[in-house]
Formats: sequence, C-alpha cells, structure tokens
Amino acid sequence: MIAGIAISSAAFAMDKPYSYRVPEGMSLSPGQRVTVPFGRGNIRTEGIVLSLTEGEEAGLKAVERPLEPEPLLSDYQLRMAAFLRERYFCTFYDAVRAVLPALFWFQETETVTLTQDRSWETAAIRKEGAAAMLRAIDDLGGSCTASALSRQFPDEEIRRELLAYLARKKWVRAEKEYLKKGGEKRERIAVLAVPAEEAMAFAGTRPKSALAQKKVLELMASVGCASVKDICYYTGAGVQTVNRLEKLGYLEFRQRQVLRCREINPAPVEKPLVLNEEQTGAFEGLKSQLNREKPGVALLYGVTGSGKTSVYIRLIEEVLAQGKAAVLLVPEIALTPQLLSLMAAWFGDKVAVLHSSLPNGERFDQWKRVKNGEATVVVGTRSAVFAPCPKLGLLILDEEQEHSYQSENAPRYCAKEVAMWRGVKEKALVLLGSATPSVESMYRAKQGDYSLYRLTRRYNGRSMSEVEVVDIRQELKLGNGYSLSYPLRQAIHDTCAAGKQTILLLNRRGNSRALVCVDCREAPECPRCSSRLTYHSANNRLMCHYCGFSQPVPERCPRCGGPMKPIGTGTQKVQQELCELFPEVPVARMDADTVSAANPHEAILDRFRQGEEQILLGTQMVAKGLDLPNVTL
Repeated sequence: MIAGIAISSAAFAMDKPYSYRVPEGMSLSPGQRVTVPFGRGNIRTEGIVLSLTEGEEAGLKAVERPLEPEPLLSDYQLRMAAFLRERYFCTFYDAVRAVLPALFWFQETETVTLTQDRSWETAAIRKEGAAAMLRAIDDLGGSCTASALSRQFPDEEIRRELLAYLARKKWVRAEKEYLKKGGEKRERIAVLAVPAEEAMAFAGTRPKSALAQKKVLELMASVGCASVKDICYYTGAGVQTVNRLEKLGYLEFRQRQVLRCREINPAPVEKPLVLNEEQTGAFEGLKSQLNREKPGVALLYGVTGSGKTSVYIRLIEEVLAQGKAAVLLVPEIALTPQLLSLMAAWFGDKVAVLHSSLPNGERFDQWKRVKNGEATVVVGTRSAVFAPCPKLGLLILDEEQEHSYQSENAPRYCAKEVAMWRGVKEKALVLLGSATPSVESMYRAKQGDYSLYRLTRRYNGRSMSEVEVVDIRQELKLGNGYSLSYPLRQAIHDTCAAGKQTILLLNRRGNSRALVCVDCREAPECPRCSSRLTYHSANNRLMCHYCGFSQPVPERCPRCGGPMKPIGTGTQKVQQELCELFPEVPVARMDADTVSAANPHEAILDRFRQGEEQILLGTQMVAKGLDLPNVTL
C-alpha cells in the first residue's frame, strides 16, 4: 500500500503529496496524521494522509506511526483544504491549520543525540561552528533539545544548517516528538457499585472516626452518581475518603467529558415571530430557493432596521426542520454576544459559537459539538465558515460587504468565497445580507447570477434616521479648536439631558494620526513597513498599527531637532475632549487598545446597555448592527 502524504515542513514550491510505503499491519485512512522520515537527514516530520493506492514501489520510505487512531479530517475537509491551497497560494498544512482549532495541533520537540561515531573528535571539520556545536552537545550529556542549543547558536537558520550538516555526516541523530497541545477536559465520576440499601446498612456500621465515609455513602445512596469534586464539596470529605470507599468496593470510578462552554443568556423575545409583508415575501422566495436541487446564492438587500435578522431566524427554523444545520457569520466579534443571546432565545442549546477570541479549550469543545451534530446553529466570525456541520443547509453572511471577511494572515482566504464553495459542494443556500451591499454582489444580483430580495422599509414603519453634514471649515472660522463640532456638542448635551445615549464612531485608534516636525515637516515612520507611526498618549509612544512596532515619543525631531506637533484625531484624543466638555457624563471607549481578556467587548457593551455610561466612543466595532434602544444619537 502506498500513501500520498502532505508534509508539514514543505515550503510552497515543494508542497505536493509525497509517496510513502505503509508497513504491514498498519491501518491508515485519508485525513489521518502520521509521522514520516523526510529529507536527506530523514528528520521525523508530521504529515497528513491524502490518498491510499494499492501497489508496492521499491526504495520508498515507510510511514513511522499514526498520530491518532482515527482520521481527523473528513473527505470534504480535505477537499476544502485543497481548494484553499490552490485559490490562496498557501501550503496544504497552512490550509488545514485554518480549518482546525489550535488544540488539535501538536507541540513539536526536537531532540539531538550524538551517534556512536566519534570520528569528529580527530577529524578536521571545515564547516564553521560545526565542531563547537558537537562539543556543546557532548557537554550536555550527549543529548539535548534543539532549543537548548539556541543560547550558544541564537541564529535559527545557522543552527538548522549546522544540524543538517552534522546529520549528513552521521555524527548526530535528530528525532522529533509530537505532544498534543490539549484536548478534552475530563472529570472523575463516582458511581454507587452496590444497591442503595447495602450502602446505607454499611454506613450505619461506621464508627465515629469514619463519619466522612458515612456522609459520602448517604449522599451516593440518594443520587447514585456524582463527580468526586462535588462529593467532596457537599460532604466535606477528602479525596482519600472517596478513594477508600472505592477500594472497599462500594464505589466505582469513571471518566466524563466536561464541556468548556460558557452559558448563553437568552434575550427576551416575543413569540411567535411575526413578519411583515415585505419580510414574508423575501422569506417565501428564499424558502423556495432553499428547497431547490442547487440553491445557489441570494442577496437580501434591506435598509437599516428593516428586519433582516427576523428573516434569518425564520430561514434557520426551516433548515432545522429539514434536519440540516445553519451557519451565521458576522463581521465583528463585538456582534456575537448580541446575536448569540437572540439565537439562544429561539434555538436554545442547539447554538454554538466559533470565533478567534474564544479560549482554545472552549473553541475545541464548541467545534466538537458542531462536528457531533449536538449544535446545529453556528454563530461566529469568518473562521466559523469552516464549521464541520455534518449536514449543512444554510450559510448566512450578515453585512457581507465588510472587509473583515477577508483574512490578513496566511492563508489569506475570503470567507465569502469559501462559503460559496461550500454552498456548491454541499448543496446549501448562501445568503448575503446587507443594507449597503458590495459593488460586485449587487452587480451579480442585477445580472441574475444571484437572486435578489429587497426590504425597502423599516420594520413597523419607523422613519429613517436624520443625517446632518457639518462643514468643519466653518467650525475653524468660529474658533472651535476641538475635534467635536458645535452642532455635535449641542446634540450630545441634549441627548444626555433627555436621559438617552450616544455612540460616536471614529475609525482611528490612538491619540493622533502622526507626529510631524514643525520645521522640516518630517514624520517618524515605521522601520519595518514605512508607514507613519501613530501617536498614543496613554503610554506616550509611537506605534505602527500594521506590524506592532513601537518606540518612545522623541522629545525633538530626530532629523533636524525641531519641535514635534501631533496632527489628526484618534479615539484617545476625542475621549480626552469629551471628559473636558462633559465632565459629569461617563464615557466608554471601545477599540483595540481597550478591549482585552480582562476587559472584553462583551463587558463594555453590557455596561453601556445597562446605562452605566452615556457615551460610547470607538472604532468600527461600535457600528455593526448593535441593538441598543436607548441610543438616539
């Protein structure tokens, strides 16, 4: 048997299926991960089996061992990874890393060991640094990890080159071990191993010194099964007491998986869901398209507040009734808590959430719930497009025009394109929803490539928002030195006086766009990507928003020594101005600088929703369809 295997360490130019011989007695399947010898030095490398063919070929290297008993990737996931590789010019392994959660991957540890050939001690080694590396390994006991050599050989490229040279000379042997980063969380369960009457009779014979055993047996006689942690909590007994009862034969221990999934609080909703005339027309058309042999792509073009989400909910209900699953994608993580609460109100524990900000353990458990069919409604950002739904019926991209559906890291996939690929392959309807569709989506809808459905009026006949454009040049003539115009300041004052709330959107974080020298007009640039550094007043640093480079603010111009002046406006500067102009009004700021693990976007939005702050200032994450009834400005 010959296996075609994609190698993890192969560069894009060398990324192809490599042929390996499957040893006698080893059972492999496509989608299974294995370790194989690769390259001249036969370095142990991770690979994924892509194909298996009958036959034998002399001289082929053999597969060492499988890394898991069952295939991790299904047939359609292998095809999806192949599509990502061809479409976005990445390696097969880069594509698979986008499809799978991080906890499925292995921690690679390389051990370097001296062989029995000690001829290097007397040989004239011409390779610079090779002799020093051999002596370093010998000093470490003849065996060490590759990372242990990094102190003496910090340059990774040179270190790799030296190790490859020594392996070719057969003076060292490099072996890789793969340890899984994580997996399922399990807890120990105690089960009563005898009838309850027998347990109670034994508890009655316990002396006062064994009071803890009596309490444990009484609890187990009433519940029959409980985690060891709960038993100790409710009885005050120690783990040793529970272990002793297991040895006496009154308890049995088992393992149970614990899901690391946070509780979703359902939003208050009115049931049943009632659609207006326009929504009903759009739903009936989409329902008809959903039941076709090839559902294709549809565009739901509805003005803001027209009730597109209600149409989504009715469609998801229809899909679930057919025994299929639905995926709802949103452009920003800030939107997921709100949509999750709404979906939980309609679909209960069938809802799963997938996005990059989830802890690895929780994301792993949510992914498994979807794969096992326990969760059939998936809500998430662009990475949720890879959700492993067994029977996919509907893929929805809300705010389909947003650039955040395009990944900026390898593989640089577009979630919209991946969704359309899945729609074709799995015969699922792809629905694009927006109040401001992208030019290409609207063009294709008008050309007839997509079906087009319109919602032209707001739900319940509400009027559209008033929009006022302010000429900032007039503000400068009036002597307004703030970033906030006089009409805006007056509107904020009136809104706060009425007990209502305000959202201010400024799509630039930091204090100012840049620092510019007054004399030579030069602005500090990032040495890595040549973009202007943004001034952040909170930590008094200049930062690059592309690569993360930062440096302290110079006191004078590095070029001519002239004074530096900030130009432009960012969210930090506007927050400072708001605190000056409205000292009694609490202000919340939500951007990439304030959102963190300790202060997540959910917490910021919850405080604002509860009225703890009257003004919410932020970048684009504050303007993505948030449902906040008290916001009037």
